[in-house]
Amino acid sequence: PTRRTLLVPPLRIPLLESVMASALREAARASRRAWSATARPRMLDAVRAWTRDRGEIEIGRRGGGFATTARTESGEESSSSGTNQNGAAIRESVSLKLGRDGVETAIAFETGRLARLADGAVMASMGDNRVMCAAVAAREPDPNAGFFPLNVEYRERASAYGKIPSTFTRREGAPKDREVLAMRVVDRAIRPLFPKAFRNDTSVQAIVLASDRSLDPSVLAVNGASAALHASSIPWNGPVGAVRVAVVNDGEVIVTNPDDATRAESEFELLYAGTEDRALMIEASATKRGGVPEAVVAKALRAAHDAAKLLIAPQRRLRERVGKEKRPLPEEADATAAAAAKLKALAVPRLTRLYELKIQSKSERGRMMAELKAEIAEELATSHGMELTPQALDAAYLAASSRAMRDLVFEKGVRVDGRKLTELRSLAAEVGAIPVVHGSSVFERGNTQALATVTIGSVDDFQRLDAPVGPKNKKFMLHYAFPSFSINETPRRGGLSRREIGHGALAEKSLAGMIPDDDAYPFAVRVNAETLESNGSSSMAAVCAGSLALMDAGVPIAEHVGAISVGLVMDEDEDGNVTRHALLSDIMGLEDVLGDMDFKIAGTRGGITGIQLDCKPQGIPLDILCEALDEASVARNQVIDEMYAAIARPREADEMSAFTPRYATLEMDQKFVGKLIGPQGSTIKNIEATTSAKISIRQAEPAAGELAARVGIFAPSKDALALAVEQVELLTKEVEKGATYGATVIDTKPFGWIVRAPTGCEGLLHVTEYSWDGGFISESEVESLMPVGTEVEVKCVDVKPGRNGKTERSFSVKQLTPPPEGHVSPPPKPRIGMGRGARGSSAGQGSVGGVAADRPSIYVRNPDGTLKKPLQRIADAAK
Repeated sequence: PTRRTLLVPPLRIPLLESVMASALREAARASRRAWSATARPRMLDAVRAWTRDRGEIEIGRRGGGFATTARTESGEESSSSGTNQNGAAIRESVSLKLGRDGVETAIAFETGRLARLADGAVMASMGDNRVMCAAVAAREPDPNAGFFPLNVEYRERASAYGKIPSTFTRREGAPKDREVLAMRVVDRAIRPLFPKAFRNDTSVQAIVLASDRSLDPSVLAVNGASAALHASSIPWNGPVGAVRVAVVNDGEVIVTNPDDATRAESEFELLYAGTEDRALMIEASATKRGGVPEAVVAKALRAAHDAAKLLIAPQRRLRERVGKEKRPLPEEADATAAAAAKLKALAVPRLTRLYELKIQSKSERGRMMAELKAEIAEELATSHGMELTPQALDAAYLAASSRAMRDLVFEKGVRVDGRKLTELRSLAAEVGAIPVVHGSSVFERGNTQALATVTIGSVDDFQRLDAPVGPKNKKFMLHYAFPSFSINETPRRGGLSRREIGHGALAEKSLAGMIPDDDAYPFAVRVNAETLESNGSSSMAAVCAGSLALMDAGVPIAEHVGAISVGLVMDEDEDGNVTRHALLSDIMGLEDVLGDMDFKIAGTRGGITGIQLDCKPQGIPLDILCEALDEASVARNQVIDEMYAAIARPREADEMSAFTPRYATLEMDQKFVGKLIGPQGSTIKNIEATTSAKISIRQAEPAAGELAARVGIFAPSKDALALAVEQVELLTKEVEKGATYGATVIDTKPFGWIVRAPTGCEGLLHVTEYSWDGGFISESEVESLMPVGTEVEVKCVDVKPGRNGKTERSFSVKQLTPPPEGHVSPPPKPRIGMGRGARGSSAGQGSVGGVAADRPSIYVRNPDGTLKKPLQRIADAAK
């Protein structure tokens, strides 16, 4: 190696190492022999770009990497290895007050120590949470990419929270819904900031390596992904900051990055990502019944934005220290630019005329727009000698379509289908649309149609969750389906799409807050939302259809939840300032594609229950979002009016379908819980087996302080519910002396049977109470006469306190009928004792050579035949 000299300021050393490592990798990809010819000149060029003064620097090889020695003006040296496994980490952090208690916590971004071969890699940390985030982009653009080819992966390792996966292979399986939702959050937060000219395959991966099981690591993944992209060589106009905030005390307190306990008691929570001046992504939901007012949501948005901005500064500092030079963007060829400009000039006026036709059918409008595109492409080629690649043609025509739509909105206040800006499409709602199911509905908004069905289950049907944070199970599930026929396309191959999971989660959290808690309604509820036609806002249609179907099934929700999507078109100047904008209520599919925002808002008449924001430009100003909240409230009320016209309240039990399960909740004293359960669960299992009902027991603590039990009974039919309720209520009653019961033999003894009454009370049926004839029944005859499980009608003849505070009960069969005519009860059978403590069938009878003695008893006996105790005999003799 040759020696050349440059002066490097001390603070530039880490950045220099990163630049050199990048140059070395690119040279090594071409050839190992290209070290001197390729890597060294590129490194020196990079060094000159980052230094201000002349000085001395030595570049040489060390093992498989390189080493640098820089000498500063003061003569101090700093050295490191570009691929050294023990290389120093560069760390930038910011300290924030997190949680309800405002605990000072450092949020840090560290690079240079791990995953050094990736274009950008950052270990993001927040307290004891660690998320490894890496960004990689292909070297060449994808010529066939019709949209930006970005793939985001987010995985939570079970080891991060001290568990071994429960799968057969003991490895993490396919991504869980929670992980898929996190992938979508990261994607939506970073995608708008990629330059439109960048078409290289790009991958962003986030791996949760440590979780304190209190703070949500998915929020950290957004920040880590942003830091990795910002420090990398991948073109990207970040960074972004992301936070979660929770609203408590009716909006008086807003908590930043709340822990699980705070989230559980919050009224509204918001996951927000944005730049220093605009919002990029929002996910929000309310747990408060009826939602929260728009003013509280706007307050939470601004608080989240202020908190997110604080996370941008450390990312910028990290790039200043170690950031790589961004790759140059491909320049559009002059011929392509000229052809695109000509296409726009030809297409905009024709598209405007097409829009002015006010075509209501999505398929008809789509057909005409496709024919127009083919006509203009042919005209470009034949009349103007210009050609565009299929990808360039699609992009240019899409831009022309968007411009024509925007001009129509801004200049005439009219939309593509002829509606005014705040006008909704035609609405229709129907319940009871499908037989047999527990509840069903159909909701329509223009060419968007959703069918929802409801299935009610027992607590056994709760979905069990396995995640580092959040609840362990959930009782309400909404599953969204988007079959291809809903947009008149042939089906794609593959399983459930991320879009379906995301839309279902949005609809689910918009309705979940309306479901009564477990104490009032201890049952599982599943909603299936099938999109049958789609022309925009199908997830909002799923919310409306789900609310209708819940009431049709008799689920006791307090009021309807309506939903609407608000769109946006805005023009910006060269500096990125918004010059004009217009909000569009109830956007259809074309407006979603050509517009700038899809702001989905669900709620009741009194407040918001769910929010999701997607945007295409590099963020939306908060003032516009707050304006959209108020506009959505007006539109949402129109939707709710139509829903109340279809069904105004949850159905009562006598109004439900014959196939709808019934349920009841009973209060029970704690002392009866053991009777209900029975030995090894035998009683409750028997009730469930005979009635087909499912019984759940929940303990509560009333205001009085005495423990009580709340018993939930879920039955497949009205008759089954009545039978199960009757059997459970019987268990709370004591048997009454003189009453008759249908009892079950649960055990046999030499002297009789242990029987259990329907009330769960157990007692003795003595052999002498079996029949009036007074015949002797041996032990073997006891078991054969009435074996365990025999149903027998008995009469309670005695109830008295027994030992250890228990109650002793005696039953009789013979006393169910009067004694035979002339019947005389036999005197007690004399017994000849065999000494104190004697037992067995011959005890007390005496014997000579094994034969019972015929002589009178020599022992003094009581009137009932039992032996008198010695002291009692002495006392009687003294008298």
